[in-house]
Amino acid sequence: MSEANRILGGFGPIVLAQDFDKEYINAFEHVNKRDGVEIKPLAAQSQVVNGKNFAFYCFVSPVVAPNVPKVNRLELIVVNQQGEHFTQLSDRTFSEPVLVPPIGSFDSVALRENFTDAEKSAAEQIESLVGVNYMILAAQQQVVAGLNFAFYSVVIPVTPNAQAFFARIDAHRNFEGKLVDTELHHINP
Repeated sequence: MSEANRILGGFGPIVLAQDFDKEYINAFEHVNKRDGVEIKPLAAQSQVVNGKNFAFYCFVSPVVAPNVPKVNRLELIVVNQQGEHFTQLSDRTFSEPVLVPPIGSFDSVALRENFTDAEKSAAEQIESLVGVNYMILAAQQQVVAGLNFAFYSVVIPVTPNAQAFFARIDAHRNFEGKLVDTELHHINP
C-alpha cells in the first residue's frame, strides 16, 4: 500500500504483520514486554510526528493454567519513538467484552486459522462482496436467535488512491443461514 496515500499528519496505510520491516519490528519489540500475556501483531500503521508513532492492532492471549478458560482479546497499542527511545502512549481493547462462561455474550477472539465452521462460512461470504476487499484476520461470535459475528479486518477500497483501514464488521446470520444487518465500523488509532 502506497506511502503516497498518507493523510497529512495522520496515520499512514495499514501494514500487515507479515510485511513488517525492521522499523516496525523494532517498535513492536517494545510493545511485547508485558508479563502474563502473549501479544501477536496483526497489522500496524505509523505516523510521523515529533518522532514517530506506531499503532499496532494486536491479538492478546493471557497465559493461564491448564483447564482455565482463556479469554483472548484485541488491543490497539500506540507507541512513540524518539530516536532510540520508545514510550507506550496508549492501549485499548477494541474487541467485544466476554463473560466466562460466554452465556449471552460474545466468545473469545479467534484468529483466522482457529475459526469455527460458522465463522469461516460467514467470513467467506463477506470477503466475496464486490467493491471492497476484506482481509478478515480475527472474529468473535454470539449465539442469539441466529448468530452475531464481529469480524476484525483490513478493509481495502478498490477505488483509486483509497487508503486501507482496520475495521470491525458486525453481521447477523439468520436461521436461513443468510447474513443480514451488516455494519462496518472504522477502528482508528
